[in-house]
Amino acid sequence: MKLDTRLETLVLTVHLAALSLALAPPIFFGAVIAPAVFRILPTHDMAGALQSPIISKLCGISEASFLVLFGTAWLLTSGGAAKATRALLTRLPVLGFFAALVIRELLIPPIDKIRAEAPGLIDNLPAGDPARVLLDRYHRLSTGLFSLAIGAALLTLFVTARLLSERRAAPPLPGAARVPVPKILDLS
Repeated sequence: MKLDTRLETLVLTVHLAALSLALAPPIFFGAVIAPAVFRILPTHDMAGALQSPIISKLCGISEASFLVLFGTAWLLTSGGAAKATRALLTRLPVLGFFAALVIRELLIPPIDKIRAEAPGLIDNLPAGDPARVLLDRYHRLSTGLFSLAIGAALLTLFVTARLLSERRAAPPLPGAARVPVPKILDLS
């Protein structure tokens, strides 16, 4: 089923808006905000306590964006896109959605609990302390999943660009006749 041109434009606009929300906030947070917060605040505990609610909201935005990307990708590829393109455009948002969901629901709550129950500041605990080791593992896992979500969004961007370039390069439909352009000024 091929979408109407106007509807396809609307779907593509929503798709690109969701893609920008799936990419820009996490990249800005990871590249600018998180390093600055850890550099400015005196302890990792304070930085972590500040960033935890931000990451939760960011994951919620990412989850919503990836759900929208799945729906719009399904609609954009329903008109006869290559199977590989359709597979990638519909599976990458699912990957990004679950990466953000795991961070928000399964990793942030235990990290917050470890910080709340730690005897003193995490920074002051010895390197081998179980709370500090567990916190480091959760942090590495959440950072890896965060990177996975960003990677899924980037790949979605590249596959979307490829889909659009293939459509632009496709020959016109055989039934579509070219309308002759009238000459406005005929000097012959």
